Amino acid sequence: MSWRVWVAAAVAVAIALVAVFLLQPPTGAPDDAPTQDEMAENIGAPVMQLLHRGHVPDRSAEIMLVPKPNNYLYGQPDLTVLGTPDFQPGSSHPNPWRYLVHVPIVFWAPGLIDSGVSVARPVDISSIAPTYAEMLGAEPLEGAGDPLDEVLSATGEKRNPKVIFNVVIDGGGWNALEEHPRAWPTIEALRDGGTVYSNANIGSAPSITGALHATFGTGHYPLEHGFPGNQMRDPEGEGREGDPTIDTWLENADPRYMEEPAQAELWDEQNGNRAIVATVSYEGWHLGMIGHGAQREGGDKDIAVLWEKDEFEWFINEDYYTLPPYLRETDLATLERYERQLDERDGEDDGLWLGNDLESIQDATDPEDPDHATLASVRPGTPAFARFTGDAVVDVLRKEDWGRDAITDMFWVEMKMPDYAGHIWNMISPEEEDVIAEVDTQIARFRKELDRKVGRGNYLIMISADHGQQPVPEVTGGWRINSAELGADIKERFGEDVVTKVTPVDVYLDLEVVEEEGVDIDEIASFLGTYTIEDNVPEEQPGADRVPEARLEETVFAGVFSTDYLSSLTPEEIEAFGEGEYPEGRLDEDAQG
Repeated sequence: MSWRVWVAAAVAVAIALVAVFLLQPPTGAPDDAPTQDEMAENIGAPVMQLLHRGHVPDRSAEIMLVPKPNNYLYGQPDLTVLGTPDFQPGSSHPNPWRYLVHVPIVFWAPGLIDSGVSVARPVDISSIAPTYAEMLGAEPLEGAGDPLDEVLSATGEKRNPKVIFNVVIDGGGWNALEEHPRAWPTIEALRDGGTVYSNANIGSAPSITGALHATFGTGHYPLEHGFPGNQMRDPEGEGREGDPTIDTWLENADPRYMEEPAQAELWDEQNGNRAIVATVSYEGWHLGMIGHGAQREGGDKDIAVLWEKDEFEWFINEDYYTLPPYLRETDLATLERYERQLDERDGEDDGLWLGNDLESIQDATDPEDPDHATLASVRPGTPAFARFTGDAVVDVLRKEDWGRDAITDMFWVEMKMPDYAGHIWNMISPEEEDVIAEVDTQIARFRKELDRKVGRGNYLIMISADHGQQPVPEVTGGWRINSAELGADIKERFGEDVVTKVTPVDVYLDLEVVEEEGVDIDEIASFLGTYTIEDNVPEEQPGADRVPEARLEETVFAGVFSTDYLSSLTPEEIEAFGEGEYPEGRLDEDAQG
């Protein structure tokens, strides 16, 4: 072979090697990727404090995602509706911005606390349980939030209420209420006739139900009570096949992973378990409001009524709690009657509720029905289910001996319907307004029953919410982030097996792969700090050509943080992050007067 042939062959090989190198996808974080400190400074101290309080080492995912304001993760968005009058109505809400974390805190107790008081100073929901502890002269909740002095220093009669009745409106934050200002006259009357904290927030982030209901009950943030959300990494290191996460209440109302006691159970124990402690709620995630029941040494089986979404019935784990005998047989016929009556609510006799087919709401009482999962997800987001839940609450009020003695009884009610309606139809929808209106009607019903049962002046009502709701991005200029594509892009950059699960708030990694392959989790966080809309849109996805070219280079995340990074932050370091660049991150602005 001549030297010319050797040279040509060598050149060809070199060109091939260069081509292979150039065609390989890049790995690691780009050279210009932001550090986590830079992203934290951009977000600012108020939000970083929420994120720090909301993460739980060894239970949170390895990477926490903070979409820019009005962005959120949502499966695989439908791009074909871009630029049309239509939009996808569904949403998720785990973000830390003001519109999601501002919630009402209203106390109403004529004769016991002041009326017509509006407090603008920033507070958060971790102060509610300590307020009750101090009000009742109970043992203080060590390490919990600060009691609310304006309630404790009221000029009314200095005696304990016979009943403390709490309503947590799931998804009922200020932004959802303000979107539908005529839908909540009862809440408005309680606000105006009581003491309202108009600049309250949820105290931690992500804004996820399971974490925040435990904060209501314990006065502690997730970092202390142990629940980062509705799911978490399995503390036993097992999880489910192909999924490292478990339900925080093990899908069976099992409180074993709740690290702090609830104020209600401590009060009950302090009084020889003679107080009535009860909840009517949607799922196990809400049991953090009343605590561990009989699982805790010295505790008893408090009353707990939860909805079993697959079987359409009230249930509870009776190893630890009590399901009252009068609710053991679930009256589905009444729920179905309420659902048929939805037709009357929109003023048109057409077999529809605001355009929604009634049969699709009522059917699927058989879990074997192939459409069951879809229909089951609609049913709890209706005024009919709000009314049905109200029936259960009134049953518990009427058939238990509330206010029977000098020991204050405690009832925690969770109204799931606004959250469900927001997920299905979005917060601006007429369905959401109608659901809020029915929740408000049920609160009026509860107050009337309390008047009859224990007498006005003998009880305290508290109204709050666990979070607000995500606005429609087509209205606010936000973006639905394709979570499937996000996971695929991380795998392409850092290894096919590195990601095990992407949720609306975080990314779980395969820790064995991380260790074996030497993957730098902080680099994944920095890489995602450069992640753009263009990166997130698969070329083959229908409607990809409808994405405005001017938006392609927009980054979608305000910040991305490893759990190790969040754990490392000191209070001084968080404070040094300053105000941040996002107006939505300034949490000290009054939400509602």
